[in-house]
This record gives sequence, structure tokens and C-alpha cells, in this order.
Amino acid sequence: MKDLIKKILREEVQKRFIKSNQSFERLIIKQMESLISETNRVVVPPEENYGNFNEEWCKGDKIIMQARYFFSSEDSDEEKFFGGDLYVNKEEIDFLSQMLQVRKPYLLNVITEWYDEKYATKFGQETGHPELEIDETHETDSDHKCYKMINTSNLSKEYMIDYIFTNTLYKLSDLEKLPDGELERRYRSVYNIQLNK
Repeated sequence: MKDLIKKILREEVQKRFIKSNQSFERLIIKQMESLISETNRVVVPPEENYGNFNEEWCKGDKIIMQARYFFSSEDSDEEKFFGGDLYVNKEEIDFLSQMLQVRKPYLLNVITEWYDEKYATKFGQETGHPELEIDETHETDSDHKCYKMINTSNLSKEYMIDYIFTNTLYKLSDLEKLPDGELERRYRSVYNIQLNK
């Protein structure tokens, strides 16, 4: 029922901005598929992202498109899916909008529907969360770098503690008490945050 309501609302929004045109939709989807084919997919571990899932599509070390799936743990011991957003590089949206002479809201709705049907469903199956979906697509002009999974096995505990202490407000005494696995996760998290400063 929820999916049906979303589909009806998307169709109404599309009608409002432009009469639906299958040729435009095919061109938009073809361009987005071409964009994805030129990227590498990076999945950020949820334990390093406050329990949320991130799916990054990267060209070189720059994020071109990113899907974020948010979970809420309120009122329950179990995490519940709250909502999903897709962020697409503004240059890509501008290019398609100018090339096809269509309004951005129409374009963003077509991209939302395409990504939700093809990629969010697949990612939901991979992660054991079939309820994952994309609610909205946004354009972004930020130049974030892709998440890097750092091999911490060759780093000393002292080095990781010093790095985290130097780049955050954590207390040294608190860092020294952390179990090795948690220390490694925090090191990777801080390292990736520092990449985007």
C-alpha cells in the first residue's frame, strides 16, 4: 500500500512539471546507467556510520552518487528502517536538465524511481533489509571523497590512539580503554572524516 501511494504521488509530481515522456525517461535512465558503469561501488560498514547504510558510487576517489539508508532504534530493541535518500552530483543533474530541457524536479523523480526499483531493492536483499527504499533524490555539489576501508592490522594500538586523540575531542584515558575492534572502527571513521576536511 505504501509503495502504491508513493508511485501515485511520483506520477502526479511528474504530470505537474512535464507530461510524462517515455523517450525522456529512457534517456535519463540510460545516462544514469552509463554514469554508474564508470564508477566503483563502496559500501560503508553500518557500524562505522551510526548503524545506517551508505552505498557510494565513486569515480577515482570522489563520490559521484550516494544512497543513504537511515534507521531508527527508538521505542524498540530492533532497528527499523526510517527512510532513504539519493544524492547525485549537481553537474550530472545540470547536464541532463539542460540537454533534455526538463525541469529538475521531474528529472529527480525519474532518477528516484529508477534507483529505487533497480538498486535499492538489490541492496536491501544483500543487506537482509528488503524494506530499503529511496524516498527522494537530491543534487549535491560537495566534493566528498569515497570511504576507504583501512587495513589496521599493521598499525600499532599506540599509533591509532594518538591519531584519534590528535584529530578529535576524545580523552586519551577513554581511548586506551577501548577494545581493539572498537579502536580500529573509530580509527577508520576518524581517518575518513579527515579525508573530507
